[in-house]
Amino acid sequence: MHPILSNRRTLFFYLAVWLFIGTLIEIPYLLSLPNQWFTLLAADIPNDLFFALVCLSSYYLCKIYPIRKTQWYNLLTLFLVAACIAAGIAMAFGYVWVHFIDSLQLSAPLASIYEPWIAGIYSILVLIFLLVATLHYVLIAIEQSREAEKQTLELQLLAQDAELRALRAQIDPHFLFNSLNSISALTTANPEQARTMVILLADFFRNSLDLGSKNRIPLSDELSLIDKFLTIEQVRFGSRLQVKQEIGKETLACKIAPLLLQPLVENAVRHGISQLVEGGTITLKTKLNNHQLIISVANPFDPDYIAKKGTGLGLKNVRSRIQTLYGDDGRINVEKTSDSFKVELSFPMKDYNT
Repeated sequence: MHPILSNRRTLFFYLAVWLFIGTLIEIPYLLSLPNQWFTLLAADIPNDLFFALVCLSSYYLCKIYPIRKTQWYNLLTLFLVAACIAAGIAMAFGYVWVHFIDSLQLSAPLASIYEPWIAGIYSILVLIFLLVATLHYVLIAIEQSREAEKQTLELQLLAQDAELRALRAQIDPHFLFNSLNSISALTTANPEQARTMVILLADFFRNSLDLGSKNRIPLSDELSLIDKFLTIEQVRFGSRLQVKQEIGKETLACKIAPLLLQPLVENAVRHGISQLVEGGTITLKTKLNNHQLIISVANPFDPDYIAKKGTGLGLKNVRSRIQTLYGDDGRINVEKTSDSFKVELSFPMKDYNT
C-alpha cells in the first residue's frame, strides 16, 4: 500500500501542503477578482485535491521501475507519458467541475477565465507530476534504507540470540558434570550426603531450567538460585564453605541475564574453597550506582594450586555474554592477589532493564 495512504496523518499533511500551494497560486486571481473569490476557491480546491491523489499513482510506477534497474531513457519516456495522461485526466475533471460550478450561477462564468491559460496549466500539471514522481523515488530510497537497517538489526539480534543460547547451553552441562563428580566422591565416603545432594541438585535444575528459558530475570531470582547452589555445595564442604552477602536492596529488582552469576560462584567454590584445607568465605556484593549495576564475587584461593587444563570456561562464558549483551557498555574486571580472587561485573540498567 502507498505509504501516504496507509497513514492518516501523513495523508492529511500531504493534502494540506497541496491546499497551501494551491491557495498561494490562487492569490493573484483572488486579488484581481475579489467578487469571485468564493467560486474560484470552490472550483480550484477540489481540482487541487483530485490531482494530488492522481499524483500518488506515480509511486507505483516508481516501485515497478526502479532507477537502478531501468534505463534512463525508458524512465524518461515512461514518466513523460504518465505525466501527460495524469495531467489530461486532471484537466478533464477540472473542465467538468468548473462547468458544474458555472451552472450554479454563483458568479460570473469561470470557464472564460481559465481558457487562455489551459496550455500553461497543462504544462504545470505535467511538471508537478514529474516532481512528485521524483519525490516518490526519494521516499522509496528512504524506505529501502530503513528496511535494510531493520533487516540488519534483525540479523544481528538473531545472531546475538544464537550466541547467547550457545553460551547458556554450556552452563548446565558444566555444572552438572562438576556436581556428578562431587556426588560420585560422596557415594563411598558419605552415602547419606550423596543422596541429599542428588535431591538438592534435582531441585536446583528445575529452577535453573525455568529461569534459563527467560531473556531477563530479576536479580533476586538469580540470587535465590545461587543460594540453592551453595546449599548443595555446603552438603559436601560443611563449615569449610562460608558465604557473606552484601546485597543492595535497590538491586533486587534489576533485570539481568539468567545464570550469569552462577558460573562465577561455582568457580569460587571449585578453584578457591575446595583447594583450601581450612576452607574460606565467598563474598557476594551488589550495588546500583547511577543506573550501573555492579556485582562482585570474591574468594580466597591457594596460591600453590595449579588449575587443570581446560578450566576457566565459567569466566570465559560470562565475559562473552556480557560482551554480547551490552557491548562496550558492559565490563568485567578480574583482580587477583597472592591469596584472593575477585570478579566484578558492571553493566547499565537504564536502557537494558526490560
